[in-house]
Amino acid sequence: MKILYLCTRPEAQNNGGSVVAGRNLCAIRQIVGEESVEVCYLPKPTWKTVGRSLVTLSSYGLDRAYEDEILEVASEYNIIFIEGSLLGGLVKRLKKRNCKTFVFAHNVETLLYRQRLKQSWSLMSFLRYYFILFNERRSFRYADKIIALNNRDDLDLQKMFYRKADLVCPITCPERDLDIKYTGFERSYCLFVGSNFFPNIEGLNWFLKHVAPYINMDVRIVGACCKNPAFHNRILPDNVYLEGYVDNIARYYLNADAVIAPIFSGSGMKTKTIEAMSYGKTIFGTNEAFAGIECDYDKIGGLCNTAEEFIQCLGSSISRHPNSYTLQLFRTSYTDAVFTSRLKQLIFYAEK
Repeated sequence: MKILYLCTRPEAQNNGGSVVAGRNLCAIRQIVGEESVEVCYLPKPTWKTVGRSLVTLSSYGLDRAYEDEILEVASEYNIIFIEGSLLGGLVKRLKKRNCKTFVFAHNVETLLYRQRLKQSWSLMSFLRYYFILFNERRSFRYADKIIALNNRDDLDLQKMFYRKADLVCPITCPERDLDIKYTGFERSYCLFVGSNFFPNIEGLNWFLKHVAPYINMDVRIVGACCKNPAFHNRILPDNVYLEGYVDNIARYYLNADAVIAPIFSGSGMKTKTIEAMSYGKTIFGTNEAFAGIECDYDKIGGLCNTAEEFIQCLGSSISRHPNSYTLQLFRTSYTDAVFTSRLKQLIFYAEK
């Protein structure tokens, strides 16, 4: 069996999507053998390529010439595995050539960009939204197999595109070595980890205004979100530290008293939540942050959808030592081995 794996070239600094894509590629290589997987990295969409693809009604941000190159070799593979649901033009053309496609839906992108459009309307954003809808509709109509991250996304697929996911499997992470000791920080702190993505910026802005000034602990923020101008054009509370990119994120997780996830918008699942679980952390987050995770909120940390709830939870006694409930839940349901096993079943079932 041979698989052609298509993915936008990952950024130098991983965001949630690229972490999940990397997980997927490793799983596919384990299932069929590294020599049986051909990786094709696609260029990251730019306004220029999105504009050209809109004019030609091809895949979102992908030149038609790129599609033609993929079509030339597609028949040599048993499965074309596509990261993301925005290459609808390509999926449709592959279907016409009887090529078997798997589409991994990281989000229901149409819903995600509808939320963004409501927050910041412009003509370009409006056109972008409808072009995303146009491509997702083709992806979900013509794909042979669809993989979704949680039941919520699966229900949205059925409601919006009349198509049920063939596999619902959550974000997973590798198991961590929790016995390593790292130099700590002087004061206790809660940790936020996130990319420069609008739900992260929206949530952090809210947290820094309504929660951070009223808690007796530091707030350390790690990731590309620290580069957003929203945090450099305002006065931050004295207990907030923008750490940016860090070489050793394990140090920040293991020394944190808790992980916060004040996320109010989005789709799919939150990589940051599963990653925090892999370190056995106590987690305080919103309904959106816990989407796709079946848990006892009081045992994992706390469900917080208001400033008062965050302040109350972060004011309680918290231990930086691993949360036994969180760790057990992670090891039972959210390790990479769980995903690999389920993906293997789908791949070999599709080839029967």
